[in-house]
Amino acid sequence: MGLKKEREELRHKTVEELEISLRDAKKEMLVIRTNIATRQEEDNNRSKMLKRRIARILTVIGEKQHAVAAAAAGDNR
Repeated sequence: MGLKKEREELRHKTVEELEISLRDAKKEMLVIRTNIATRQEEDNNRSKMLKRRIARILTVIGEKQHAVAAAAAGDNR
């Protein structure tokens, strides 16, 4: 999947869906780290790519939460 397509896909999800994706990605990261530690997997690139995906998910969650907070602050004025 292309990077731009993935970003757009993440931006169209709700915060709840993003949190589910984040949880799944973190579970996958645990499995990858365990496999690397036990030398069952030598592909460190998967770990690197997954870290970046987690960071993208966290960024979009932060953007959405910031937008909600800004909207709430605008309503109080």
